[in-house]
Amino acid sequence: MQMNESREHIDDIRDQFTRQADAYVRMAQTTNDRGLRRLVSLASATAKQRALDVACGPGFLTMAFAGTCGSVVGLDATDEFLTRARDEAARRGLENIRFQKGDAGHLPFDDASFDIVSCRAAFHHFPGPARVLAEMKRVAVPGGRVLIADMLASDEPAKAKYHNRVERLCDPTHVCALSAAEFEALFAELGLEILEQPRSTLDYELDDWISHGGPSAEEAREIHELMGASIENDLSGLNVRREAGRLHFSHTAVAYVLQARS
Repeated sequence: MQMNESREHIDDIRDQFTRQADAYVRMAQTTNDRGLRRLVSLASATAKQRALDVACGPGFLTMAFAGTCGSVVGLDATDEFLTRARDEAARRGLENIRFQKGDAGHLPFDDASFDIVSCRAAFHHFPGPARVLAEMKRVAVPGGRVLIADMLASDEPAKAKYHNRVERLCDPTHVCALSAAEFEALFAELGLEILEQPRSTLDYELDDWISHGGPSAEEAREIHELMGASIENDLSGLNVRREAGRLHFSHTAVAYVLQARS
């Protein structure tokens, strides 16, 4: 991807998440304390470590790391998220944390600057996930932890394509949810060993989920049609079903704990 294309995509992300910031931060999955603490534990965080949270959004995982690590940096491209994150960190009295603006594909840090480098719920927004992952590896110390938490697409290409179509209708900054096989190929290419890869299920009521993206009424209708059509044969790999007369579905989430091979 050319640099100007990357900048255009970042501008689109800023516009989308500035517009939808309130809806995004109200999502239970964004603020789930138990899930956040689990990610900090998976990264084997300790009090002497330095952590970087890439594409940190409103900073809830960054702040979770600040509860354990010696110092933490949250980086994001969206001013609205950074403002909210700074305000919340100040409200919590966190003094070992800072937030700064930046591009995940061009991290403004020296090599081997952090013991832990994390990225949560953002890889599906990256046009160049390999570049972002390479940057995360670059700024991690030798033997440090790289943590990626995101949704998974099906390993069946047709289902993955259907899934990604629905995601893009809801949020046009969605690029591609990767399958487990695609993530593993990225890790192998960059010499990253998988230490742990626990999976979980995130359940949504469809209209609540649609609200986080803010699509047009026409796009919302198309999402409903596609998800309804997915029920019988699981065309999307999202386990779409009706509960109490309303559409529900599930994302498969994964947390990869990685380490550079020696």
